Amino acid sequence: MGLPNGVHHLAIATRDMKAQLTFFTQVVGMELEALYWMHGVENTVHAFLRLGDTCSLSFVQAPDMASIEPVMGVSHPGFSAGSVAPGAMQHLALSVPSEVELLALRDRLRSHGYWVAGPVNHNLCKSMYVQAPEGLVLEFATEEGAIDTEQWIDPAVVAFCGISPSELEGFMRPPPFQSQGGKVSQPPPNTRPNFVFTGEWAPRGEAFFQLTDAQIAAALDSPTPPVPKRRPAP
Repeated sequence: MGLPNGVHHLAIATRDMKAQLTFFTQVVGMELEALYWMHGVENTVHAFLRLGDTCSLSFVQAPDMASIEPVMGVSHPGFSAGSVAPGAMQHLALSVPSEVELLALRDRLRSHGYWVAGPVNHNLCKSMYVQAPEGLVLEFATEEGAIDTEQWIDPAVVAFCGISPSELEGFMRPPPFQSQGGKVSQPPPNTRPNFVFTGEWAPRGEAFFQLTDAQIAAALDSPTPPVPKRRPAP
């Protein structure tokens, strides 16, 4: 109870929304499904591209992103095995239904002038790699059936990561949790790692931490779409 059941959306920063939308719609073939001012954030644009039936790929463009320079090896890996800072996204892998579809997508990417590596057989998937705009490293992968944990959890790597047998058991079979229907009280904001508000956001962030759940909802709820629904023609 209370478990995530998939990815709703993946949000990626951009300084050039049009370039990203052009790549992911015209080159990759995804459909734009939303483009609007981000709720509660001044002058910031939010876009959603359809990614299957239940997930979206999202981009966020804020004014100050134009002056923040990416740093290779810190914010961007440069290639599929490159290093980045902890907490940064190393690469983004998108699912493709079959190897036939994977090759069709490779044709589409190459026809637009993009250099593509793969498909490569990893056993648990077959993958190919391409560099998207703004240094975003993309992988496209096929499913190759359910993962056999006995074959894919390497004892040597478990030891290297400092994971004990009891911890490994907990990772593989997390303990059950009984929901209290949303009644667990909010812990102090510094109990665990939390949001970091910098610059002009700092005082607003401190105030944000003092809000109740109801106050946060009242301040941030935005249930009305930006464009009125079109009425059907008579």
